[in-house]
Amino acid sequence: MSGIESDVALAGAARARTRQLSEARLVLYAGANLPSAEVIGAYAPGLSAYPAMGPSFAKEQPDTDLVSRLEQRVEALACEVFGAGWAEVRLPSCILANLAVFHSFAAPGDLLLAPAAGHGGHLSQRRGGTPELAGLRVEDLPFDAVACRLDGKRAAAQVRQREPKLVMLGRSVLLEPDDIVEVVEAAHAVGALTIFDASHVSGLIAGKTFPNPFEAGVDLITTSTYKTLPGLPQGLVLGREPEHAVRFKAFLDRYFLANYDAGRLPCLLQLLSEVKRDGEGYARRITGNTVALADALREQGLPVMAGATVRQATHQLLIPLGDAADPRAVMRQLERSGIVVGTCANPSRPGQHALRLGTQVLTRLGLEPRDMADIAGLLRRVLAGESDGGAEVKALLARPRSVQPL
Repeated sequence: MSGIESDVALAGAARARTRQLSEARLVLYAGANLPSAEVIGAYAPGLSAYPAMGPSFAKEQPDTDLVSRLEQRVEALACEVFGAGWAEVRLPSCILANLAVFHSFAAPGDLLLAPAAGHGGHLSQRRGGTPELAGLRVEDLPFDAVACRLDGKRAAAQVRQREPKLVMLGRSVLLEPDDIVEVVEAAHAVGALTIFDASHVSGLIAGKTFPNPFEAGVDLITTSTYKTLPGLPQGLVLGREPEHAVRFKAFLDRYFLANYDAGRLPCLLQLLSEVKRDGEGYARRITGNTVALADALREQGLPVMAGATVRQATHQLLIPLGDAADPRAVMRQLERSGIVVGTCANPSRPGQHALRLGTQVLTRLGLEPRDMADIAGLLRRVLAGESDGGAEVKALLARPRSVQPL
């Protein structure tokens, strides 16, 4: 195959990808979603034809007032959806959002308390990851391996003893809400700033099925926009206090955002409008599907870790793997069968792994609790080598659906 033919084939495969994910792949990956056609179609490349450096309506380039109006409108809508006092909508990812927060509110050598990798801490939060780019010292927050939650009492005691500069809450493996109130109170008592990385659960926060960290007193929320929020990938930072906004935005404008892709502002505006319209219904359907899938998997004889009720559940559930299982091999086996899942460390058993499943894409496509028994049965058969999956996946996704979320 020549280079030109190969490029044409690659471009064709890329164009077919969205339809493939909705018609030929059972996407159970917990860190994914499919934006609406309206979100995708809102992209406006003319807004990115030249830079828009600086604060809204005080930019260095000419002809940027439309970008400024969009910035202010999207920020206002983000504040409305998340109950925030201010928002920053220009960052391209949550990893960079977290890095910018570290640089803005701490100095090299300062202490950050954050979730450990083995407990679901993301590389942008944890020891050995992004915080070290900002020169921070990082210590692990205590974890209750039995309940698979932050150990709130021990974490509060650690905060009071260690007096960190920053406390990072939230994880990439989050089966049910943590009790963070005591930790936040301890952080404020020692003058520490609290950050909640809501990348996985921001759509559930907006939909009011997951507790809003601001109600517990958290100072900042960082999040991506493409997991339980069904948008295009980028980052958001939300806060409560005006002085934090002034400090953070000044840092971005001086050091971090010489240019950004302003063409995606209308996409984010459309996403937040959709979430405002039916985010609560979408979030309830996600958690309902999580509980139904967990129950159905248990009926198939598979071990499951998940929130026990719709009020406790998130979009995530885990299937622990045995000591001898190669998690990547299991993931690839499922991928060959048209089932897309991820893997993670098993937070309840150090050194072991689990499949991490998410129900947000299934919900986005209109699947309901009544479909979860068939999904669980298919998963069991593929894992047991009794089915190659492909045709069954397509048939399942081709069913008529009564729910069309968002």
